Amino acid sequence: MDRARPQRNRIHLDISVPHDEAPRRVETALAAGGWLVSATRAPAFWVLADQEGNEACVTTWQGRDN
Repeated sequence: MDRARPQRNRIHLDISVPHDEAPRRVETALAAGGWLVSATRAPAFWVLADQEGNEACVTTWQGRDN
């Protein structure tokens, strides 16, 4: 990290799911109150956060560099 992020990321999960399941998982997280931090690397991964700012990535093997 370039700068400290106090009170954030006390936990960070990467959740690998089948590529056809990922959009549904992201939508479910958003419907539960999460927010989308970034989708710039989708479908390789989406960065989500909970209401406290803890981040989690929904990841697939699609769109990754070799």
